Amino acid sequence: MTIALVTLLALLGGCDPPDLPAGWEEAQALDDFSWEESDTGGGGCDDTACEATMSARAAAPGLRVSGEDLPFVGAEPVEGFYRRNGGQVDVLVQPVDMDPEDDSCIDVIRIEAGVPEDPPATVTLYRRSHHEQGEPDEPVLVGSVEVP
Repeated sequence: MTIALVTLLALLGGCDPPDLPAGWEEAQALDDFSWEESDTGGGGCDDTACEATMSARAAAPGLRVSGEDLPFVGAEPVEGFYRRNGGQVDVLVQPVDMDPEDDSCIDVIRIEAGVPEDPPATVTLYRRSHHEQGEPDEPVLVGSVEVP
């Protein structure tokens, strides 16, 4: 009976755990997370040509984090995660599909996220690209701000 219950739960869950980088294994998925293509376009923008920025503020409840001009492959769907370490809140944005078939076009996106942690905090935003040639990419720092 226990094996049947475990099997049923596995089938109902049906999802693999997210492919998170080292140190982010305990991060929580952001439920209040949205993304869209940026108005600035991005055709021809690569990882070094984009000027990604971020901001964060206190918002009831918790924190509100925004990122602008984050470069990702062809407006692929992205997801967000956060982790808290003392007075530090780290937010990670990465592709849902870490192994896309087509990685030829870079577009820029904007994100908006609600983090269920109360200020004061130093909020740091990272972005992570998909795997290239089977090698995991490390998170890239976008920015960090203090939220009183």
